[in-house]
Amino acid sequence: MARAFRATTRGYKAELEPHERRLLSQLCADVITMLQARAKELSGEDAEHTADDAAQDEFAHFRRELAGLGDGLEDQTGEETAAGGVAPPTDPALARLLPSASAEPEQAAQFRRLAEGSLRESKIADLRAARMALESDPVTLSEDQAPVFGRALNDVRLTLATRLGIEDEADAEEVHRRAGRGKAATTDDLMAELYAFSTWLQETLFSAMLDVMPDEAEGQD
Repeated sequence: MARAFRATTRGYKAELEPHERRLLSQLCADVITMLQARAKELSGEDAEHTADDAAQDEFAHFRRELAGLGDGLEDQTGEETAAGGVAPPTDPALARLLPSASAEPEQAAQFRRLAEGSLRESKIADLRAARMALESDPVTLSEDQAPVFGRALNDVRLTLATRLGIEDEADAEEVHRRAGRGKAATTDDLMAELYAFSTWLQETLFSAMLDVMPDEAEGQD
């Protein structure tokens, strides 16, 4: 059973089951793939593997592992380069990860042209660092690594929330209820469990980060 993040004199520590670390790592890899596909599309590289392909392929490994448990994800991603700027992603998950900086389309396109690349690379770096941290057992984070891991978890949560259609607190509560029913029967049920788990893990990390004094006894581990 997973044990929540807790503060120690050496940083933050959580015990996760091997399959939990594996699934979280794969989710991070899925989000990285989405972001990289967006970059390739904007640069004109690898036209046969665009962000559209990434959205269709996302969580494909879950469909293979859970054959017959749901119809998969149908979200589409497309992108066009606006004159003098960059248009936002049409895939809802990417649009949430890479939000527009202005409600005015032309201004937003200019901001996106200037800033989206650095935002994408920052997110990819966080997600890669999180995957490295998930290779350790227990998962142990330094003071510097903790916010990076938290940001990566948040991007995973945002992606899952979008795929699950979470738009408000009522939607989130319904997903948490679905996650508490037990063994996943569909792909959406599995995503609901992963959303609830990643939310809980992020909350325990942030709670530990708010602790004024770490547990000195834990630091002797």
